[in-house]
Amino acid sequence: MSVNLVWFRRDLRLSDNPALHSAAQNGKPIIPLFVLDENTESAGAAFKWRLKLSLDSLSFDLRHYDSKLILRKGKPLTVLKELKISLGDLSIFWNRLYDENSVKRDTEIKSYFEALGVSVTSTEGMLLHSPWKTQTNSGSHYKVFTPFWKALSKQEVEQTLPKPNKLIKPMKWPESDNLNEWNLEKDIGQGREYLIETVNVGEERAKVRLNNFLNQRLKIYEQSRDRVDLTESSNLSENLAYGEVSAREIWHSALAQKEVEFKDKEMFMRQLAWRDFAWYLSYFSPHIIRTNWKSEWDHFPWREDQDDLNSWKRGLTGQPIVDAGMREMYITGRMHNRVRMIVASYLTKHLLIDWRKGLKWFEECLIDWDPASNAMGWQWVAGSGPDASPFFRVFNPELQAKKFDPDGRYQMKYLGLSSSSTHESDKFYKMAPLSWNINQKSRPPSSIVDLKFGRDRALHSYSKFKKIIADL
Repeated sequence: MSVNLVWFRRDLRLSDNPALHSAAQNGKPIIPLFVLDENTESAGAAFKWRLKLSLDSLSFDLRHYDSKLILRKGKPLTVLKELKISLGDLSIFWNRLYDENSVKRDTEIKSYFEALGVSVTSTEGMLLHSPWKTQTNSGSHYKVFTPFWKALSKQEVEQTLPKPNKLIKPMKWPESDNLNEWNLEKDIGQGREYLIETVNVGEERAKVRLNNFLNQRLKIYEQSRDRVDLTESSNLSENLAYGEVSAREIWHSALAQKEVEFKDKEMFMRQLAWRDFAWYLSYFSPHIIRTNWKSEWDHFPWREDQDDLNSWKRGLTGQPIVDAGMREMYITGRMHNRVRMIVASYLTKHLLIDWRKGLKWFEECLIDWDPASNAMGWQWVAGSGPDASPFFRVFNPELQAKKFDPDGRYQMKYLGLSSSSTHESDKFYKMAPLSWNINQKSRPPSSIVDLKFGRDRALHSYSKFKKIIADL
């Protein structure tokens, strides 16, 4: 009997999953599949650890359907070929991904199986709209967010899909790897027992988080979203990273809040559009993920200073708001978006260190790691990306702290005091690798770089850079 193979990727949920929904329509047995490929294996420690939790949760949810998640490790084409041999007649379903490696891989797989007469169905389950659906009047793609947002907001976002009523199980299940044997947590070290305190795993908990935000905090989102001492953000980036909730469900749920002013809903919905924009640009300009979007930035005179980079990574710069942000990320796997901009500006401007060094550290530490949004954010701050902040816009961390953490509560939470500590600051020292050799007394007595000196140095380097470009 023919079976439908549903290949899960960044869509680890049952509701509003177009690939699963399509596969369940024709009454054939369903085999859910997840493949651990080399791209996923090369991801950061925090992401892989959190991925294991998400896969565990999806497996549990599938049991309610008398179904299960088949796990395989290897090149997806090879895995699918093996399953074709063992299962015989099958059809393949997946939701699209938009990074360059995934596009090439999926194109190759689709061509191979369609040549054999195997049906392959790819659907939109990750974004509000597939990238090619949003174009300029001339038929090209947008490079600036504001016109992109205007165009996207005029498009109708497809309605969400329900969970399937049932999933017909196959007469015989294919063999599956053991999730524990993948050892996805091996690189996280002793941090796992502390990170577990902050995660919100799985589809059902994602829905609870969404509803709590909509009912309690959406109405003040516009005025409070940049306050780092408040807990007014949705934190849904964690669940979006693994597809435990869909962007479409968040969009429609926010839009349906009739008692919330439109300015608050719109500001929140723009964040979803910014995520779409990041993947949109990565689709049309794949190099944005790893290299300068503006090629002239290949000539920028970045500093090579491992000591300064280490101080930044470990929250030892002597700038409290920067250090608090870096420690928040290390112990929770997340960082407030305003603080992400502050720490990125400090690294690329006050320290004059290449944004790609920061990008890699974020990739290692974030549980909500999204390769497109991560790259887009870093290039926006550094000035090398599309619609970027000008390089001469240098965030002053002291002024940023006064404005967005006026009572110092955020900084106190993650740094403690010189004479005492907090639960969160204690966790950082417990999680830190022994090789760092740091404790509460390790905090520098002053900033590793004077803010005025750092700003002046950055502007001087930018002037040199402009002369280099002019002479090319």
